[in-house]
Amino acid sequence: MAGRLDLSDPVTALPGVGARLAELLAEHLGVRTVADLLAHYPSQEPGKYRERAAVKPLGEARIGETLTVIGRIEGWHAFTPRRRRGGKGPKHIARATVRDEGDGQAIAAPFFNQPWLPGRHPQGARVAVTGRLERYRGELQLRSARLTPLAHDAPAGDAAGAGNGASADAAGAGDAAAGDAAADDADGGLLATYPATAALPSERIARLVRTALELLPPLPDPLPAALRQRHGLVCRDTALRHIHVPPDREAVRRARDRLVYDELLALQLAIQQRRSEREQDARGLAQPPAPDGWAAGLLAGLPFAPTGAQRHAIAELHADLGAAGPMHRLLQGDVGSGKTLVAAWAMLAAVDHGRQAALMAPTEVLAEQHHRTLQALLAPLGVGAPGGPRVELVTGSLPARQLRGLLAEVAAGEVDVLVGTHALLEQRVAPPDLGLVVVDEQHRFGVEHRIRLRDKRDDGHHPDVLVMTATPIPRSLALTLYGDLDVTTLDELPPGRQPVTTTVLRSDSPRRANLERFVRERAAEGERAFWVCPAVDASEVATVPGPEGERSIASAVETADHLAQGPFADLAVGLVHGRLSAAEREAVMDDFRRGALDVLVATTVVEVGVDVPEATVMVVEDADRFGISQLHQLRGRVGRGRARSHCVLFAAEPEGNRRLEALSATTDGFALAETDLELRGEGSLFDTRQSGLADLRLARLVRDGAWVARAREDARRLLADDPVLADHPELHAVVRGHVDPERLAALDSG
Repeated sequence: MAGRLDLSDPVTALPGVGARLAELLAEHLGVRTVADLLAHYPSQEPGKYRERAAVKPLGEARIGETLTVIGRIEGWHAFTPRRRRGGKGPKHIARATVRDEGDGQAIAAPFFNQPWLPGRHPQGARVAVTGRLERYRGELQLRSARLTPLAHDAPAGDAAGAGNGASADAAGAGDAAAGDAAADDADGGLLATYPATAALPSERIARLVRTALELLPPLPDPLPAALRQRHGLVCRDTALRHIHVPPDREAVRRARDRLVYDELLALQLAIQQRRSEREQDARGLAQPPAPDGWAAGLLAGLPFAPTGAQRHAIAELHADLGAAGPMHRLLQGDVGSGKTLVAAWAMLAAVDHGRQAALMAPTEVLAEQHHRTLQALLAPLGVGAPGGPRVELVTGSLPARQLRGLLAEVAAGEVDVLVGTHALLEQRVAPPDLGLVVVDEQHRFGVEHRIRLRDKRDDGHHPDVLVMTATPIPRSLALTLYGDLDVTTLDELPPGRQPVTTTVLRSDSPRRANLERFVRERAAEGERAFWVCPAVDASEVATVPGPEGERSIASAVETADHLAQGPFADLAVGLVHGRLSAAEREAVMDDFRRGALDVLVATTVVEVGVDVPEATVMVVEDADRFGISQLHQLRGRVGRGRARSHCVLFAAEPEGNRRLEALSATTDGFALAETDLELRGEGSLFDTRQSGLADLRLARLVRDGAWVARAREDARRLLADDPVLADHPELHAVVRGHVDPERLAALDSG
């Protein structure tokens, strides 16, 4: 046996791993060191750890039993079977005959769609074959078989991967160390299944891992003993060995818990250290809400009582605003949860101190909606009247002369609350004493946008920052993706929101005519309908299956024309999309709000920022072209008034579409966000991997949400006492090993 290994050793330090095999490991699995190999964890999906099958002579086995037979291959019979109707069944069968070296009996083992097996394991090769014993056409065979080469019988061509140039003896030594271990199935425990490729099958990876574990000395544990005890975690050495070679399923669970915690703690430590570095010299603006100011007057004058979630959010913001350091808080909530009220209260708290507040939205439609909402919400305070708060809108479409005049008033401190788009970032927008920045739909901006707004002050003080999103995010993801922010969640809807019934139909469903009749009936009662399409016009050439072959995806221009001339010829049909000018869009939206239009055909420009209480029907064409969050936001445009509302999602092939099934099953945005996260993976939602987050090998943010929260709190406590982990050098090294500082720095640019 070779000498001891170190985690930093290259994989070529493993017996039998030559240059070609090392090249395959690097190319297919990203494995270059022993540490990389041991971080290539077994699949954690249900059923991927298999019970070890007992090794026994065939004469002692029972039909239906799973067992391992040790013997030599007497021959192969490879053939292409006749396919059943519909093309079902295997394309190729390779049937091995194995002579049991225990009692001399022969047994067959069929392998489906693996035509390379006879070449890799020729006649005479000594193997272990594991499968379920059954009798087929009078002969014994092992069903669902798995084959492992044993001892020194691996052929030269298979030395360390086809054509790898390594010697047969070297490869035999590498495979033998765990090759005979494969024959030790009687020892009990579980067998792991690894993410693999054709060039590197799971069994081969398992042999390499076992060899590495045998040669590694006990590993030191970088985690403070107090944290291990607090969470009942096993030591790192045990965790790493048991995730690969577990004695039982409880050992897998405990090993996974420890390794998941390690990943998440390292990530949280890196994120929070970066936040501390950015803010170590930051000076805030202590601006506690005045007991008799406009913020208090806003709450006192409401015609309804805030929800418990809103009161909790206001209490958290109250503490932040009164603190000496700058506030950095994420306020997230489902559609209609009342985020604007909380934001308005916070902005007025800054205005009560003689300062200004700014609210930045990603689109003019959303900025205009915020401006209207704030005007209505602050009306009891005399908004715009002498002595009352002044709220103004700044967008890129304002006429130049009007914009110059408004910016002069902003610079003079005559505007209390400024609402706008990216135009707020321009240097000429210069409020003299900016106290609070609100950024809506944060995932459409980057951290640098917040910094540019924050830097509107030139006295070294930072305004408080409140970030909002109407796209519900699982709390576990919010704590990670927005690691530089404190998180407040509005998880309660105000009274009066009407439930929305969601129906999923095929695009060619005969029920379409009933829907059109229903829309006309609702219009007669003064209600309105949205009709959303994924494309603006037919020039967008994407296609979907249709009853008579492929068809273009639904476009707003053609749909509006069809509805206006056909089923809704007696109704007023409008059209809005992103190619219209801001003035044209606003004119159409205003017609829809005041009832001059019955049906509004649109693209996703109505996804956010559109509040029409009389709208009770949302129809989405080719809904499978949209993501879960988009569809949930579109559905949130209805159900805002007193009447019951409906959402109809048309799709060419809705059957089996998990996104559409989820939307029809629940209106809970946070539940849908978790489904979205599970379907798309942590790496795609909000482009987290492109945003600098480390890849998570074992942790899954939905499944491991409790560990995310624990790791975040533990990271805070550790860094409060030891900001640079000077007293925990081993833990510092783990953080640097898990998280690339350059990738993490990308969080600063969103």
